[in-house]
Amino acid sequence: MGVIYFDGVCGLCHRFVRFVLRHDPAHVFRFAPLQGKRFRRYAVGKEELSGSDSLVVVWEAGEDGAEVFLRGRAVLEVLRRLPGYRHLAAVLRILPLPWLDWLYDRVAANRHRLFEKSASCPKPIGEEQRYFLD
Repeated sequence: MGVIYFDGVCGLCHRFVRFVLRHDPAHVFRFAPLQGKRFRRYAVGKEELSGSDSLVVVWEAGEDGAEVFLRGRAVLEVLRRLPGYRHLAAVLRILPLPWLDWLYDRVAANRHRLFEKSASCPKPIGEEQRYFLD
């Protein structure tokens, strides 16, 4: 199972979560906002996550712990695990990771200006509630 931690006040992030919900028929992903208690607890002692405002994907790896993916690599990891998007992930993986992170950072720097920003994370409704952890 993977957990996608997303910016709970970002319109683009909300759209990304909705996209994953629609294209994840096996429901391998769960969701929680970066502003929530779950992420704060998870991030304790993890310097790379300190003050994170970007996409964080944590993939549970059994007894070996968990793999953590940030920024461009997080997007690739999500796409890689969604049926129908594995080929896109493979094509994007050709790009050097610093380029993907640069592109991710450009979009992230402008996401609040380009997409609606909300005061709080919208509440999941109906069946989708069971996929949200916070």
